[in-house]
Amino acid sequence: MDGLTKRKRNTKVREAAAVYIAGSREEGAVSTISSKNQITLPAHILRELGLGPGDRLAVNREGNRLVLRARPRDWVKYHAGGLGGLYGRSREEVDAYIRELREDTERDEALERAWSGSEPASQR
Repeated sequence: MDGLTKRKRNTKVREAAAVYIAGSREEGAVSTISSKNQITLPAHILRELGLGPGDRLAVNREGNRLVLRARPRDWVKYHAGGLGGLYGRSREEVDAYIRELREDTERDEALERAWSGSEPASQR
């Protein structure tokens, strides 16, 4: 090859299927890949998922399948409440966790050393 021509890689997926997580309909929907490598998704599935023009989809390969997942429009709302229960399930458990951290003198000494620059902070 002279370096000006592109080489085709042999990484072709033999069978690709889009997995639609839509709920009620189970009939097989068929899409065709255009010459620009675009596909058109069935309108009833997009309506069921609440998707429309401009919405973004994450595309992943799982074996010989292509899986499309809608990306959240608002990442803050999507992750809101995701850390619930991390430090305890009740106020008492959270207070006990904080009390335990405050009483950990070894942790305080390590933080002081890290802030003074005498050693790097540890990942505790």
